[in-house]
Amino acid sequence: MAIQEISATEAARRRDEFHAIDVRADFEFRGPLGRVAKAKLVPLPELESRAGELPRDRPLLLICRSGARSGKACEQLAALGVTSVVNLTGGMIAWNRANLPVEHEAPSTLAELLEHVARWVAQVTAQPPDAVRESLRGQLEAFGASAGGPTRATLARLLDSVESSFAEKGAPPDLEIALTSFRSWLAAL
Repeated sequence: MAIQEISATEAARRRDEFHAIDVRADFEFRGPLGRVAKAKLVPLPELESRAGELPRDRPLLLICRSGARSGKACEQLAALGVTSVVNLTGGMIAWNRANLPVEHEAPSTLAELLEHVARWVAQVTAQPPDAVRESLRGQLEAFGASAGGPTRATLARLLDSVESSFAEKGAPPDLEIALTSFRSWLAAL
């Protein structure tokens, strides 16, 4: 079965025709790319066991970070007999690049913001989250953060460092979107 695809702009224009199902991990759903309004979180590893919870009165718009996992989700659901599914081409990266509205849950503390940064860096570098956390804490200490945690100034320097590091190694496709969110959240704290 060929997977039906839809662009971010077309999906936004036709948003009321679909139930949005986000198949990313919880931390991504709450992370810097945000989420489509009223999207239901059903992480891909849980999709098969939770397929019975999915509404069937409208087609399902399946969403992930880049469109790859949501494509797999379309295939999984089709194998289970759920055929009214559409993949969001380019995922939340494309949605953000099209400047479409997203919902965010901004962190309420600097420590929460640091955790968002660590989880995102771990994801895009395929490194273990604990190793990334330790590396970021080391950088924060080098920037003058105390054992009590990051400050606004040290987090701002850390974000600059992350940006510079990716500029040297090759940037992930959502670098600018993530950094914009992180810096916006930092300014609001």
